[in-house]
Amino acid sequence: MPKILILETCIVNYRDDRGGVAEEAGALITVDAEQARLLTTHGRALYTSKGDDATKGRYTAPADVIKAAEAIAKEAAKDAAKSGADE
Repeated sequence: MPKILILETCIVNYRDDRGGVAEEAGALITVDAEQARLLTTHGRALYTSKGDDATKGRYTAPADVIKAAEAIAKEAAKDAAKSGADE
């Protein structure tokens, strides 16, 4: 299942009992191939790996963008853990 970077807040269908889930811009998520194709071709996301991209690069995020998104996600997780420990 491809991993994608959400570019614009949108509803993502994970094909489970949750239905559509609102994902924020900057989220790194794993979805099925069909959802990844739909989100990337509609400009809502980019693949994180060129191997997952059927166009072999057209819809793939540059490495520095992926690293920045991972750093932001890591920092957000650290902040969430810290605020959870404070309660």
